[in-house]
Amino acid sequence: MDLPNVETYLIPQNLAEITNWKNGWSWLAGGTWLFSEPQPEITTLVDLQNLGWSEIEINSEGLTIGATCIMSQLLNYNFPENWTSVKALKSAVNELASFKIQNVATVGGNLCLAIPAGTFAPVMILLDAKYQILPLSGEPYWISALEFQTEIKQTILKPGEVLRKIFIPKENLELQTNYQRICLTSAGLAISTVVAAYNPNTQKIKFAISGCIPSPKLIEFPQIPTQTEITQKLNETIPLTNYLNDTTVSNTYRQHITQILMKRSLQF
Repeated sequence: MDLPNVETYLIPQNLAEITNWKNGWSWLAGGTWLFSEPQPEITTLVDLQNLGWSEIEINSEGLTIGATCIMSQLLNYNFPENWTSVKALKSAVNELASFKIQNVATVGGNLCLAIPAGTFAPVMILLDAKYQILPLSGEPYWISALEFQTEIKQTILKPGEVLRKIFIPKENLELQTNYQRICLTSAGLAISTVVAAYNPNTQKIKFAISGCIPSPKLIEFPQIPTQTEITQKLNETIPLTNYLNDTTVSNTYRQHITQILMKRSLQF
């Protein structure tokens, strides 16, 4: 940990205790990223762990996941057997990192970090999840997962706002899913991630694309597409210039790999 400028550590028992958000303040959940590199701009940490937001709740409408739910809880929870989409949620945990990270990192933290290689964002978008956002003043509000991340490390959250929980509708938890991700090294960041969901009743299929672009995108088809249809729709939705292009790999390579992963993800 290298946070030499932190002067204050707050542990609120209720969010109402935080009334005046200031520059240099940062929410703290699992802290696996926050403590992994220098954060010279941070002067105050506001720890969320005592707020009791780590719940996993199942009801007739679907699944609710608290923002501070530790990722490994999803691996160990006893979900209904017909909720086949849970496979994608568990893949998001397993694809992230070592068991040490999985037992500390939170679902909400992964989403709010909003890096292209984040493992949960494409799954939440694919399953049409909704996020509850708590402002410091005013009423809580909901947005779709697709609206949440806008750029690399950027979300719609305003200063002081915090992600409270994630809701996934029951009907989307019964889809068949396939999670595909590729990195240049076994423990590296993804250069492309594709998660597919197939509805056997309607024959519709959709893909969530991430890792290769600044923020995730959703692509849908009325039935299982051919390779030609995949290529055409992908190029229409994500032009070559929209792919990340850096010293790791080129945008052309990321585009090519994404097409391959889309094809592989059709194996349900």
